[in-house]
Amino acid sequence: MPTNFLSEDQRRRFGRFDQDPDEGQLAGCFLLDQTARRRAMAAKGARNRIGWAVQLGTVRYLGTFLDNPEQVPAVVVDYVSEQLGLEPAEFAGYGAKEHRWDHQEQIREGYGYTKFEFDQWFSLARWLYQRAWIGSERPTLLFDLATKRLFDKKVVLPGVTVLERLVSGSRERAEKRLWATLAAAPTEEQAAALQGLVVVPAGKRLSELDRVRRSPRDITARGVGKALERYETLKMFGGAAWDLSAIPPGRLQALVRFARAARAQAVSDLAGNRRLATLVAFAAVMPQIAADEAIEVFDLVMGDLIRSSSTKMTKQRLRTLKDLDAAAILLRQAWIAVSQTAADPEGDIRATLDAMDVGPFHTAAQTVSLLAQEPDDGAEQMLAARYSTIARFLPDLLGTFEFEASPAGEPVLDALAFVKSLKGRRRPIQAWEVPAKFLNPAWRRLVFPPPPRPVASVEKRALIVASAEALRTALHRHEVYVEGLRKWGDPNARLLNDTAWEAARSRVCEALDLDPKPDKILAGWTARLDAAHREFADGLAANPAVRIEQQNGRDRIILTGLDRLDEPASLRELHKEVEARLPAVDLPEMVLEANSWVPYLGDFTHVSEANSRMDELELSVAAVLTAEATNVGVDPIVHDGVDALSRDRLFWVEQNYLRAATLSRANARLVEYHSRLPLVQAWGGGEMASADGLRFVTPIRTLNSGPNPKYFGTRRRGVTFYNFLSDQFSGLHGILIPGTQRDSFYILDGLLEQETALRPVEITSDTHGSSEIVFGLFRLLGYQFSPRLADSGSATLYRTDADADYGPLNPLTRDKVNLTQITSHWDDALRVAGSLHSGTIKASEILRVLAPGGKPTPTGKAIMEIGRLDRSAYLSSYFTDELLRRRINTQLNRQESRHNLARKIFHGQKGELRQSYREGQEDQLGALGLMLNIVILWNTVYMQKIIAEMRTEGIHVRDEDIARLSPLKFAHINFHGRYSFALPAEVQGGQLRSTRKPETTSTTI
Repeated sequence: MPTNFLSEDQRRRFGRFDQDPDEGQLAGCFLLDQTARRRAMAAKGARNRIGWAVQLGTVRYLGTFLDNPEQVPAVVVDYVSEQLGLEPAEFAGYGAKEHRWDHQEQIREGYGYTKFEFDQWFSLARWLYQRAWIGSERPTLLFDLATKRLFDKKVVLPGVTVLERLVSGSRERAEKRLWATLAAAPTEEQAAALQGLVVVPAGKRLSELDRVRRSPRDITARGVGKALERYETLKMFGGAAWDLSAIPPGRLQALVRFARAARAQAVSDLAGNRRLATLVAFAAVMPQIAADEAIEVFDLVMGDLIRSSSTKMTKQRLRTLKDLDAAAILLRQAWIAVSQTAADPEGDIRATLDAMDVGPFHTAAQTVSLLAQEPDDGAEQMLAARYSTIARFLPDLLGTFEFEASPAGEPVLDALAFVKSLKGRRRPIQAWEVPAKFLNPAWRRLVFPPPPRPVASVEKRALIVASAEALRTALHRHEVYVEGLRKWGDPNARLLNDTAWEAARSRVCEALDLDPKPDKILAGWTARLDAAHREFADGLAANPAVRIEQQNGRDRIILTGLDRLDEPASLRELHKEVEARLPAVDLPEMVLEANSWVPYLGDFTHVSEANSRMDELELSVAAVLTAEATNVGVDPIVHDGVDALSRDRLFWVEQNYLRAATLSRANARLVEYHSRLPLVQAWGGGEMASADGLRFVTPIRTLNSGPNPKYFGTRRRGVTFYNFLSDQFSGLHGILIPGTQRDSFYILDGLLEQETALRPVEITSDTHGSSEIVFGLFRLLGYQFSPRLADSGSATLYRTDADADYGPLNPLTRDKVNLTQITSHWDDALRVAGSLHSGTIKASEILRVLAPGGKPTPTGKAIMEIGRLDRSAYLSSYFTDELLRRRINTQLNRQESRHNLARKIFHGQKGELRQSYREGQEDQLGALGLMLNIVILWNTVYMQKIIAEMRTEGIHVRDEDIARLSPLKFAHINFHGRYSFALPAEVQGGQLRSTRKPETTSTTI
């Protein structure tokens, strides 16, 4: 492991002033109180007095003393000298005087600073070793954390080399312990089998590692069998028997990530225990992943069968509709004839029938019997005809996994056990044997067919198909699960257990600003609801956008849509001027130029966390980012005469450097830099964000996609890139969702997982995410959920005080929040919030725990009541406050504009996502998200420059117009062609490129 991991620039800046302190930093570190001034003035002579005070501020600011105290910015000397009433020029020569060492000792003793000696070294070494053992933090982050720890403890920082070696040594000791512990887990036979994973057998092109780590792509009945075989292969390595409880999960996952991403040869080349340790981690974790994926294939295949059966049933109904109509008309004629005869007192029904030709009527009755459906019939009959397909994989699935169930899933579990018992059975099935509680009426008619079939007979094929469909439904509801799995396991098991919750309760309550007792919190929430209702009622008469109308005997709120916001002439001129002045630029140039401002490309580290010594690595990373984000592949990027842009180099960088962790780090760096730009403050403070989905068709076979005719067309699948945008236009995070599953499940996931410096407290989305449980979870976690409501008038307004008088709102607020439900299950609701906050379970998983199968649990009902309380308060505010509605609308419109820019960037291969595996899809869409932020940053920087130039030219630019500018412009960007990664000379020299000068410019905007 390399000892030197810092760049030359990082070493140069350590313990030095790399820029002038701002006003806040000067006041925080260099402001002298009465004691400090007295101590400084005790020194002999003006030079020493200034020097003493400068050194005090330096150690406060840098955490260390400078060898030459004169190497401080002039602004520091001026600031200190002014406080002492001395001239800054008196400071000259202080750095060469011996008194500076005495002054450092005085400052250490007087202000509690400690030298970095053995005790401090040993304490820091232990702390670093524990962090290195628990997590897989990169060395530069550990270095920064160690620096901060010493700074906070007022330990004078040692030299950069000392600290760098300490960090490297701690990581190396932790790595060796990890590898040795893992390598000792398997038996000799198991270890030999694991070592064979990386060997390419004779006559084969791929190693066994390459084969078993690939996610399934075959979404067919045969594909289910292959996925189950893969799981069995991985299970045979014996990982379930190894006790790896002492290994931190994060370290285990880091090794698995490397084993899944790196070439088999790269794993084989690992030295010592590291190779076996990596393979042990892979064999311990991968069976659970393979099991989840095998059940996923079953789910997708069953879904396809159900959809195709439904389509066939619909087509069959349409084809036979004429025959059914003809039969119905004929039978109606017979009935009219019979009923007329019956109405005549002298009529003879038998004579009427004898006079009729009853043959056609018998035929019509048979036609109705064959074609007519019961009201509760679906596609069960057509699905039952797919028995031969389902029988190819269901027995193997039931034989491979040990399914367990909640009480609601017991009937399905009984049915599965009975289906397993049918294997090899020849005697007929009796009706009394069949566990039929899980059957709906339509399946019951097929499983127990009516006469003329024998009484108590059982249709075995229909029973097996019904069991397979019921298993799929129960898996989705988590009523049936496989213990230990992530996706298809028991989500309740990932909630904080009793012991963990007892230890975490006070910490969680403090972090979320909640209380173990509900009284105080509920009082605040109910007061907020009451105030919102009263404000709404009091202002209703003067609110032209809202009225109450009677519809179907009930009062209903009618909300008029927002008028288009006027665009003054000054704003139109500003848009025109900015667009005319923005420099024309190629997309690759934006990638490199943004890196010259903020070195985000340095955050892309090798998957093994080793330091790479390749020349021009950042150029290669920029090229790969461009290829992925534009969806054009590497061919337009390759330049055979440039080593950094050669085909082999680009493939190597893509495989080893581009992954979720590095993309997230780079994105966080960009967002932080962008948020500090003065222009950005005019757009927002980062407190609000929006969430919306961007849909991509996946025209290839992949496990991680789903159907939706509305977005992907018939017979096509796709994914949703659910992304989060701050009110500063910067993208915070993105989540890949197969198909178009309910987006609301993922809103909280994005907020809790995003790693940028921005911490939005309000999130908006469209109507589909506005369920009461979602509102309740947001409130518990301290967020304000502010969706745009398309049909807000149909929403229910709740109250907490039955006697409160809300005037015209009284008929609309008849329903009351069940506060008793909240107080009775308050601790359980806190546990749910604590589990989400701690990351033991995701919000997209917890929603299925709180309302499995759409039926809320007691805890789910309590959170739903909290949601009703919060949602009602929000609705009243939404109706009352036009500015709130407009702010939400503006933010969501910004996201739509961002999606338009994303489509322009992701133009290759018809804008379709052609990655086969989830990791590849996530990495490519993560690169797209990063590229969007690069474009937004580049545009912001140049828009800021253009506004400054315009003001220098005497053009008046209004602040309110600046607030309505958008950095989502792209007319000046070239996204196409063969990509060049060469920057203009002025940019290479550290300058911004020249803006374009329009031929005519208005002097007033």
